Amino acid sequence: MADEVSADPVELAGLANGMLLASQAVGDGWSGVQRALALPAEAFGDTAAGGQAATGQALAAESAGLAAGRLVGVLENVMDALYQVAFAYQQADLESERLLRQFFPDLAY
Repeated sequence: MADEVSADPVELAGLANGMLLASQAVGDGWSGVQRALALPAEAFGDTAAGGQAATGQALAAESAGLAAGRLVGVLENVMDALYQVAFAYQQADLESERLLRQFFPDLAY
């Protein structure tokens, strides 16, 4: 006998909405700090290592931006998947109800 898996479409939609809010928070958070991370080369002084420090900082900021963008994308993909599963469960529930009413019209629902 196979194990049955079920989920509440409303709960899944709520979870999907949470993923949307999280993706927006990550995106907004990254947007809020980008300007602060854009340091001019002069901020690193005129020492021999200043140029290397500026380059390292710029690369780190670029990597952080890439990571934030990827995280936003993952959260949005999870959101989409949860909405799809919620819709599928809702459709299955509606179809089951329709069939029950069709074959058992006198059954109390």
